[in-house]
Amino acid sequence: MRTFLKPITALVTVSGVMIAFAVGLAALPTRAADHLDAPGTKADGRTDINDVYAFQSPANSVNTVLIMTVNPAAGALSMTTFHPKASYEFLIDENGDAKPDTEIEIDFGKVKDSKQEVEVEIDGPHREVEAEGKTGKEIKIKGGGKLRTGLFDDPFFFDLANFNNGATFCGTGLPVSDFFLGLNVSAIVLEVPSEWLGPDDIGVWARTVLGGNQIDRMGRPAINTVFIPPNPFEAGSTSPGNPEDLFNATKPKNDVATWNTEVVNTLLFLSGLDGTPYTAGEAAAIAGVLLPDILTIDTSSSAGFLNGRQLADDVIDAELGVVTGGFFGGSAVLTSDCVANDSAFTSSFPYLASPNP
Repeated sequence: MRTFLKPITALVTVSGVMIAFAVGLAALPTRAADHLDAPGTKADGRTDINDVYAFQSPANSVNTVLIMTVNPAAGALSMTTFHPKASYEFLIDENGDAKPDTEIEIDFGKVKDSKQEVEVEIDGPHREVEAEGKTGKEIKIKGGGKLRTGLFDDPFFFDLANFNNGATFCGTGLPVSDFFLGLNVSAIVLEVPSEWLGPDDIGVWARTVLGGNQIDRMGRPAINTVFIPPNPFEAGSTSPGNPEDLFNATKPKNDVATWNTEVVNTLLFLSGLDGTPYTAGEAAAIAGVLLPDILTIDTSSSAGFLNGRQLADDVIDAELGVVTGGFFGGSAVLTSDCVANDSAFTSSFPYLASPNP
């Protein structure tokens, strides 16, 4: 495993630290993972990235699955189609410099009879290929890849109500419930031979681009919603403009230089909620893992979070313990929200559950 992944292995439970705090305290209740993470994304849900997943295909171990969801609460707060003038991209870093080596672009046509034309182009040192088809249909990609886009059940799960009720999880407060149960998203599901993406250890992030501007980007869950103000913990910032929109416009290669101080400050505040705050050195060590905001994965491994992110990975449970004192030898105050995945994921492509009526 190359050096840029070693810190991830060492800090096994840190990635995307503290989604729960962002979800429970943010002004909009659907703001979770990366749903509605900044003013610029709230203007049009079609370019608002909710979640990014990367995992070894359970159907074929030599393949990797990449998933991007957009349109939070599709059909309620957002549309159910893709923006015909936007580009949806998966970017792959194979050498740890936080720059894309392989670029995968998906574009959509205008909506006609509830369908859209879809084009996918993969451009990298290991594969150059194009394919086209329609939303809602499986699109074959020459050489062993496939793509499906359309409306699906939102795979994210979390007990938002009980967090807002003083983090009274697991039946100690309100009845246990998943706020995201029954909500839909629009998803792009791509499966390709792993060798197309480079050697086993890669970094993955997604972005949406409209009019030449990067509207949203995401690697690990909740980096923007938790660590970049204005958030539930920091009302302002010395940065000009809205920092959340500025974060979304930043390229990962500039993350450390631009956002490290914000991440460290938020870590110091949150870790103090259990009475045992991190030292400055510990916060800096975790910030060194969280930035740049790239989801790292060993594509030869079937392990989940933090090795990429699988659909059923319970990132909330993993992170609650970190937030409430469970890292660097502390005793966690909270270890679970007692909400498990309730989506009917499948072991075959496209893996996501069917949309809710």
